[in-house]
Amino acid sequence: MKGKPWTVLALAALLLGGPALANASDSETFTVTVSGVESVDIQVPSSTTVDYHNSGGICSPVDRFCAWYPTVLYSTNYTTNRKLVARVTTSSPILSVVLEKQQAYPNPFTPPYGSGSNPGSWAFSNNTLTLTATDQDIVVGIQNGSNYAIAPVFKLVFSSNPAPGTYTATVTFTIMAQ
Repeated sequence: MKGKPWTVLALAALLLGGPALANASDSETFTVTVSGVESVDIQVPSSTTVDYHNSGGICSPVDRFCAWYPTVLYSTNYTTNRKLVARVTTSSPILSVVLEKQQAYPNPFTPPYGSGSNPGSWAFSNNTLTLTATDQDIVVGIQNGSNYAIAPVFKLVFSSNPAPGTYTATVTFTIMAQ
């Protein structure tokens, strides 16, 4: 009996040590994350708050509208088609917002400080689009570039003569999957 326990221990050590040495390995998992980076920036060259009757030319009480000329910059690093959508909320049912194409900037473009060659194309064929509370397509077919731009006219239009008070319209642009 003296030799059996040592033989069993030696046999167990051999069995445990053998496979560990024969099957030694190592592995590493390498991961690269490519983040989706997108941005939208509405640049308005003048104040967004005006006096309807004393606006310095921004408003026309005779025609019942006020007009701003923003530049909307948008960027994406996606190579698949993206789109720019817009929606509006207004403080009064007599106020609507019309997006109008400018003759000087008839199409989406890449300004000198931008990069990329696919700024997309207008999603609507008319010269104007009345924005609603739900997202509407503005530019489609956008791909991989930074500081693409559109330069529309925002017209805040009153359907009737507005009573004294403060009226607001909030326009939201979003870039998303097409």
